[in-house]
Amino acid sequence: MKKIAILTDFSDRSTNAALYALQLARHLGANILLYHTFLVPSAEPLSAQIAWPLEDDDALQKSNEKDLRLQAEQLKKVLSGWPADAFKPAITCNCSAGTATLDLDELLADKALILIVIATHHTGFTALVMGNHLRGVLDNSSLPVMIIPEHAAFTSLQKIAFPTDLSAADLEVLNSLAGLARPFHAEIMLAHISPEGDPAETPVKNFLQDVGNQIDYPNIYYRNIHQNQVKTGLQELETAVGADLLVMVHRNKGFIERLFGGSYTQKLAANPLVPLLIYPYPVPAYPVF
Repeated sequence: MKKIAILTDFSDRSTNAALYALQLARHLGANILLYHTFLVPSAEPLSAQIAWPLEDDDALQKSNEKDLRLQAEQLKKVLSGWPADAFKPAITCNCSAGTATLDLDELLADKALILIVIATHHTGFTALVMGNHLRGVLDNSSLPVMIIPEHAAFTSLQKIAFPTDLSAADLEVLNSLAGLARPFHAEIMLAHISPEGDPAETPVKNFLQDVGNQIDYPNIYYRNIHQNQVKTGLQELETAVGADLLVMVHRNKGFIERLFGGSYTQKLAANPLVPLLIYPYPVPAYPVF
């Protein structure tokens, strides 16, 4: 059965992301995996210079497992308040020593997984560490990663905004995205950001023709956003179009990376204004929601 993995550090942000993912799982008919990794001091490079009892590793493992179970119980209490006829995801836990980046291979080995959900990282002193953690997940995941802002509350998905560079690869993403939109009958707005007066009529026409021929979903429309700066166009998508979800493709030397060296993508992922779904590229196949 389909499964959504929630990467949690037990923070309020992670709890909010878990609640969002729980509602999403309800509509997608997917189960939930709460996933937590933690650093073991005895395994760190400096541990040989420090007397770190192995018993403390066991205590740390048990402490994190306890916290994970408590978070699972929180989610189960939410389920108990749902209508009797509502789909109620099964909730399982996995707690392991290491880092999320290093353990992604183990996590991704689960073929039932369709999505990874993670909260935005903290600001302030821990921003650098958590930011690297988030970038590590994005760089190493073969599944879409959904990043949930701190105060985002799930209501429904009515409008999904997908900025596209009109490439054939985006058709594969759109096909997967249509499966996510279908249970909500959500609109998918394809947005191409281009300078004023940019003569892109032929590429747009060809791309939209391919969309019509290859994507079996009726609620797709196109909007050209005239902005000389892609960064400004993306900010407009976040703030002006009323989207419930913004979708981007994370690939080396993609159209955003070429213009901004990846820096704006990283900033957007760190502090999105709306939930952000990032598809990796290239991958053998995208999930069927």
